[in-house]
Order: sequence, then C-alpha cells, then structure tokens
Amino acid sequence: MLKDHFIMKNIIYVLLLLILFSNTLAQTEKIKIMTYNIRCGFCEDSSNVNNWSKRKYFVAYLIKNHNPDLIGLQEAEMFQVKELIEMLDEYDWYGVSREDGKEGGESTAILYRTKRFESKEKHTLWLSETPEQVSKGWDAMYKRTVTIIKLKDLMSSKEFYYFNTHFDHIGETARTESSRLLINKIAKYSADYPIILSGDFNYTSNSEGYKIITSKLSDSKYISKAESIGGNITFNGFGNDIKPDNKIDFIFVNNKVEVLNHIIDTTTFNVLYPSDHYPVIAEILFK
Repeated sequence: MLKDHFIMKNIIYVLLLLILFSNTLAQTEKIKIMTYNIRCGFCEDSSNVNNWSKRKYFVAYLIKNHNPDLIGLQEAEMFQVKELIEMLDEYDWYGVSREDGKEGGESTAILYRTKRFESKEKHTLWLSETPEQVSKGWDAMYKRTVTIIKLKDLMSSKEFYYFNTHFDHIGETARTESSRLLINKIAKYSADYPIILSGDFNYTSNSEGYKIITSKLSDSKYISKAESIGGNITFNGFGNDIKPDNKIDFIFVNNKVEVLNHIIDTTTFNVLYPSDHYPVIAEILFK
C-alpha cells in the first residue's frame, strides 16, 4: 500500500510538472500583434496640435506600453517609421512607399522584433488590377498597398505570413476588389501556414469587403478567448469625428491561429490623441 501510494504521488507530481511546463511554453510562444494607423507625418502643419512632431512620443509610448512582437502601421511615411525605430527597442522593419515603391510617400510598414523573428520573404503588392506594378486600382483616390512578410518564429520554429494593408477611403469598388485580391493571394498560403492580416480597411463589419475577408479568415475580436476590451470604435478623428461602432481597423487570422485576447486602446493624453485612429492589439498562439 505504501509503495503504491508513493508511486501515485510521483505520477501526480510528474503530471503537474508537465502541465506547468506546457503552460509556461504556451506563455512564451504567445505573439502580440498591434495594427496602428499613425496618421501621415505631413497631414497637419507644424502649428497644429496634431502635427506628427507633437504626437510621435505618445505613439511610441503606446507601442512600448503594449510591447508588441509585430506591428502593422498604416499611413507611415518613411521618416516616421525611422523615428519610431529609433525610439523603440529591438525592431527591424520592411515597407516601401505606395507612390514609387521606394521612399516617396506613405507605407504599410511592418515592424518585427528581431530577437523573436527571422525574415524569410518580403514583398509589396499594389491593390489594383496590376498588383505587381506601382499602380492605382479601380475607383480609388490613392495608390494603396499590402505589405507581405514571411517570418520564422525563433521560439517555436514555425513559419507564418503576415499581411498588412490600408484600403482606400473613397472607392467602394476598390475596397471590395482589394478584399477579393487579398483573399485570393492569401489562399495560396493558408493551407500550409498560419496567416495574419491586419490594417485600416476603411469599412465596417457591415460592408461587402468585410464579408469577403471573413468568408476565409476570422475577425480576431469575435474568436478571442477573453472578452474584447475597448469598445467598437477605432477611428476617432482626433476626437472630432467619433461615431458609434466605427471600427475600421482589424486583425484577421486563419484557422491555424488561436486568439487569446483583443484590445482597442483608447488612451489619450490630457485630451490629446496620439493619432486619429486607436491601435488594435491581439495576442495569439499558433495551433
């Protein structure tokens, strides 16, 4: 009896250790993603309280506070990305200007933590009928891009694709067709890899484009294991254009990704807004 009792205690002890190890491993393999439209650097003149030079420290503070592993930016001009990189720790990045494929305008840059990820592939497509060329699509007012990067997670050794984009704010056809273009592109990888798609889509969940995206991917807000925090508004217009349920910034994932939590950070600084959008943050695990 005593021998059996001793064996049973040892078995329980080993099982508890295995559970603890499994939970610890899961904690270390979590990936935190942030999507953030930081508002273009030259959109307000230097005298305006919302000029980038006055906001950039707030933006950097919010990013540091959440400490994301991956960041998808929108409206990020090259000088803004470089200034953020200087203020943040341990990130590398990839992105090109939508205007010329180089450095002459806004980008959908992706930042990734260098100690966590190794870049395997990177590419930019234009949201248009000729995605491999610098081009404007359908009824869009501006050229629009999606930044694509294949990363290897150095903790789990898993490889995955991260897509980050910014859809046009005027062209409804452009938004719908951009959604279709992305889903077709993602379909080439989705069977074999975890997929993350983030961005400012300039539409809400009632739109045709959203329905196209969610026919193949899931909105992280609605599959989060923890209840979403921060409401359902992401565009704030620097406090001048806040409308109910105006959530136009999203993080989508495929069925190889588990979402642990979802947050919209509505932090302001003495009524000053870091951007005219709130950042969206999700914590995930690969299945």
